[in-house]
Amino acid sequence: MQDLTPSIEIDAGIIEGEIDERIYGHFVENMARSLYGGILENEKPGRINGPWKLREDLVLAAKKMKPTVVRWPGGLYADGYNWRDGIGPMDSRPLRINRYWSRYGPFTRVLDPHHFGSHEYMEFVDKLGTCPYINVNFGTGTASEASCWVEYMNGSKDTIEGARRAEYGREEPWNVPIWGIGNEMYGFWSLGNLKAREYADKYSEFACEMMQKDENLEFVAVGSDHYFNKTWNKDVLLHAKEKIDLLSIHIYLPGSERAPEVIASRLIRGSAGIYKAIVAAPLEIERRLKECVEDIGSVFGEEGPAIALDEWNLWWLPQQLLAPRWSLRDALFVCGVFHALHRLSKRVKMANIAQMVNVLGVMVAAGGRFYRTSIYYPFVMYANLTEKKRVRVDVRCGSFSSPRLGGVPPMKIVPYLDCSATLSEDGGSLSLFVINRNAEEDIETEVGIKGFEPRGDVGIHCLDAPDVDSVNYFGRDELVSIKSFNLDAGEVLPKYRFPAHSATAIVFQK
Repeated sequence: MQDLTPSIEIDAGIIEGEIDERIYGHFVENMARSLYGGILENEKPGRINGPWKLREDLVLAAKKMKPTVVRWPGGLYADGYNWRDGIGPMDSRPLRINRYWSRYGPFTRVLDPHHFGSHEYMEFVDKLGTCPYINVNFGTGTASEASCWVEYMNGSKDTIEGARRAEYGREEPWNVPIWGIGNEMYGFWSLGNLKAREYADKYSEFACEMMQKDENLEFVAVGSDHYFNKTWNKDVLLHAKEKIDLLSIHIYLPGSERAPEVIASRLIRGSAGIYKAIVAAPLEIERRLKECVEDIGSVFGEEGPAIALDEWNLWWLPQQLLAPRWSLRDALFVCGVFHALHRLSKRVKMANIAQMVNVLGVMVAAGGRFYRTSIYYPFVMYANLTEKKRVRVDVRCGSFSSPRLGGVPPMKIVPYLDCSATLSEDGGSLSLFVINRNAEEDIETEVGIKGFEPRGDVGIHCLDAPDVDSVNYFGRDELVSIKSFNLDAGEVLPKYRFPAHSATAIVFQK
């Protein structure tokens, strides 16, 4: 470490933004074993038509993450999905080829029994106590089909589609508030991909028809990370004639298309080099999101749509779609992404990790079992302990350099400590989050607070494991986990020692 005394100075009197709780959102898509074999368990294994049942124990575990919004049905799958295939009696729902993911073979889900449709999705959402976010079929569907889906989900039973919904068992509308129009339309890999201006025109057509069914919808339009297209965002924002509430951005690091580079880097630099690159990677996500913020600002100034980072995660090997093995290192990456989203809270209003189960999964399920991976625990900690108001926090600490890893560039100055501080709306609770990226050393740090006088016990919640490569698995999914305990305020202030390779939440009360 560099020779200086680390310090964290919080000024609770300076409010720098408000954090939207929807940044702790999730995503489920019908690909590989995310839904069938993941969220749903087959009561007759090997029979594609099931019957499939919801894993109630998995739902209970998911609720502890306090998921704030769940996106469905995709993703790339959405642009080949006919929502009418997923309603009505199970025995009348068609068995079809998965229009998108079948192109990659049996491991990404060839056949689609449509047993998880609109009603089942809303049952899942209701059990989680979360907000629904639906992506319509933009690539191969029509504006009329999308507007009919809105009416089915949100219309009264006196409407044509509302009456159909009532016939199938749900009289009251669900009033789904968030609707995505398209997915990665800039990409050659997408069904129905378009140029930006063509997308903007078609987006306006969809939004106009959907608003005729419900004028209170919040629309998510397709945006692009500059890695894929540097001009897309401005072109779409300038030419879309209907409202855009959120601009969708997807970022996967180091990038599945960069797998050969990542494998080579692992061979050359070993675990230590990979660790440094991965825990530094949230800074690259933050940099890319700032580019998108600048795109919005160049068109609208201080106004304009917010950003929805509605697909994000680590991804560099194909097998992570089937059997992700996330370590403590990867959990610290997730914590770092949350800190980046806190800092960008004025513009980033939603985020959805891809995905909740199995596919790059926060949880992994197989047969009758499931386990919580290491990246499950950052959601438990941050979604439950982050307060509404982001307050000023200044950090002084040493730094390190990190190597290139696929789409993660080399970085010369990566701070060992990454911090975020949040204050409750009533001003009575202050949460300080601190990531110690140092893989070998604890960091004893001076901690000072202005504008808030802590009293009584202080809650300590530490996400850690024996080493950076520790991995959870079936039957041992607390190797990487959170240890919680209380200390007196005098044991935390004016100095606290943050363990090596850890993320710590310190909760002060007035």
